[in-house]
Amino acid sequence: MTTTPVASGGRPPTVRRWSGWRTLLVILGSLLIVLGGGVFAGGAAGMLLHTQRDDDGYFTAGPERFSTETSVLSVPSLDIDVAGPDTFSAQDALGKVRIRLESRNAGTPLFIGIGPADAVAKYLNGVGHDELSDIDASPFKATYTAHPGDKPAVDAAGQSFWVASDSGTGARTLTWDVADGNWSVLIMNADGSPGVDADISAAAELPVILPISIAALVVGAVLLLIGIAVIVVTVATRNSRRDTATPGTATP
Repeated sequence: MTTTPVASGGRPPTVRRWSGWRTLLVILGSLLIVLGGGVFAGGAAGMLLHTQRDDDGYFTAGPERFSTETSVLSVPSLDIDVAGPDTFSAQDALGKVRIRLESRNAGTPLFIGIGPADAVAKYLNGVGHDELSDIDASPFKATYTAHPGDKPAVDAAGQSFWVASDSGTGARTLTWDVADGNWSVLIMNADGSPGVDADISAAAELPVILPISIAALVVGAVLLLIGIAVIVVTVATRNSRRDTATPGTATP
């Protein structure tokens, strides 16, 4: 005959059964770990991106060559609408935009302007121009939609609807405080002559990246800790022992 081992006090030790609730808790903890890890990784990527700014605090793309045989190169309507509290504007989220350009035709003055899309469209009515429709990054390729017409009859620089503009020879820089609205960008030879050929780079401050990245790091870390805690506590309580009220018995 063998005797079932008994714990002190004459009661055999028992192991708490693994229930469906424990399985559910382990699954929940695993999901929290996966979600937290993804959010944390996104925050880390944002922090890495934040270090890629130039000395002026801008994220920059380019310069790349843009050219057209028409009189004007335009960027289609940019609809900027940042939803949120009244105190949270497009400038808070996007900061400033900087466009730098230089004509590849030495000595040719360029004009660049940003204005309300409807006003720019009215100015371009009947003017031959190419509208930027797509950009491939690698290798770089710009695709345009052609709009036939004549050269501008009115000097672009003299128009009052521009919210930001610059013109002249050599390297030109336009800086604009981003605002909610519907905007268009226009680039042309300052005298309205056909054949725009320029190296252009675009940059933005994007101040929203840093706080979002920090928030993602914090939220991701919290989710990771909660998920780990749920699994550890569930497994630990499963492996714990407790005395039962059943006295020791003999087993044949």
